[in-house]
Amino acid sequence: MLGWKAYDFFNPNLEKKFDQNISKLNDKRKELNEIVRLATLEISGKNIPNKAMDLDDVSDELSEKMEDLGFRSFRFESSNNCNEKYRFSFIAWEDWNTDNLNYVEIIYSPCDSETKKGFHSFDGGHIDVFGAGGDWKILSDTDFI
Repeated sequence: MLGWKAYDFFNPNLEKKFDQNISKLNDKRKELNEIVRLATLEISGKNIPNKAMDLDDVSDELSEKMEDLGFRSFRFESSNNCNEKYRFSFIAWEDWNTDNLNYVEIIYSPCDSETKKGFHSFDGGHIDVFGAGGDWKILSDTDFI
């Protein structure tokens, strides 16, 4: 097992990891939509200056659901010119292939063309964005720094 972990770390098939994350997002879509609903309730009507919340800052129900999905925190911003009130970035700390991809955000971004299923952009360095459809996209930063 340790040998496979070492091999996988030094020879990652990043495309496979990205595909696995898209598949996981599709499998967990109901749970993800539920945490968006709960997070919206959590922040509505509150003045949260840094627009970010950790697991200790939210209700037990939201914290438990986020932890079950492998998230440690989320950031949010208001959605302008959109039917939804907020855009959320859930920061993964386990699962979601963070061993190889280093940094992964699962992003709910209504009215964003990058969420279109099949969308992919690469910055030429380390950042990939994949659209998963239904207002969801995944950002991965494979830089070790």
